[in-house]
Amino acid sequence: MKEKQPSIGKSGLKEKKIFAAMSKLQKYPQVREIFKESAMLFRTKKIKNIRDISKNKKIRTLVKDLNSNEKKMYKKHLKSLGFPSLSDFGLVIKNTRVTLGRRSEKIEKATHKILERAQFFSESESPILKTLNQHIKFLGNESFFQKAHKAAKIQSIVERSEKSIEFYQEYAIEYGMNFDFRDMLREGGIKRSNFLLGRMYFYKYIPEKPSSNFDKYPLIFILSKTDEYFEGINFHQMMPKHRVELLENMFNYLNKQDYTKNTRILFNSFNKIIKGNRKFRYAKFSYRRYRFDSIHSKMIEVHPLDWEIAMSVPTEKFYSINNRRLPNNVVWKQTDIRVKRNK
Repeated sequence: MKEKQPSIGKSGLKEKKIFAAMSKLQKYPQVREIFKESAMLFRTKKIKNIRDISKNKKIRTLVKDLNSNEKKMYKKHLKSLGFPSLSDFGLVIKNTRVTLGRRSEKIEKATHKILERAQFFSESESPILKTLNQHIKFLGNESFFQKAHKAAKIQSIVERSEKSIEFYQEYAIEYGMNFDFRDMLREGGIKRSNFLLGRMYFYKYIPEKPSSNFDKYPLIFILSKTDEYFEGINFHQMMPKHRVELLENMFNYLNKQDYTKNTRILFNSFNKIIKGNRKFRYAKFSYRRYRFDSIHSKMIEVHPLDWEIAMSVPTEKFYSINNRRLPNNVVWKQTDIRVKRNK
């Protein structure tokens, strides 16, 4: 008879507690590695309950190498989930068995279940999760975007919303300050020789005779084109807080809600709405025209799941008509003034 799986609902432990703990351990990779190795031991059925991880040689070595701060994080986040105490690892070496209380047994079962499932949602319940899992596998191993998506998944941030935008923005502020235009050109998306309307692109742009200030590395939703030029919204023209507002509103103008690589903005409808709808005033005044013959790199097509993080990393580089470097705040202030004047 097949053994009945323990019920998380009955265990008294909320899954969110585990995901929250993993999120708080972002800065402590050694502690996260202990959790990761434990998950592998459960999946491969090398151990049956959480107390047995203290008998594993690799995990004992990881625990032994923890520094004082990492030990505090282990006690605070993993021990509270039912993992053995640090002293238990020493007791195992002396062949002393550790007995856990009834409450710890319940936590153990719940943690086992989390480790076994390795995700909060099932792909059948959330089509976006299926796309996200595929995208994480596709991305370069341990690339900045992949790490960001893994961190979001731990916190059950799968659906695209204001919450996901804010998460990626905060993640970029904390971990992506050194992620620049070179990184974006190298790993920000698929390299294209041409493009499709309604999608986000990144590229190097140097106009032959600038008629105004320009962004050398635009991040743009392309909404119209001719044989010589194309137009769209350059997210770099506005400060980050306005990008959050705009992107959230743009989610209502997608051709589909599964965020696969074919997801795009309905460019005809959106082009009309930004002209008169106040919600899209920053789109109106960040609308720019670019010539094909001034592009000096491949077009990087940004995957829809990467829109939030792409708009949050500091890849903008503004220049004046005289080709002098401009501070970002100068350009953002100009956009703010135009929005307020509605000119």
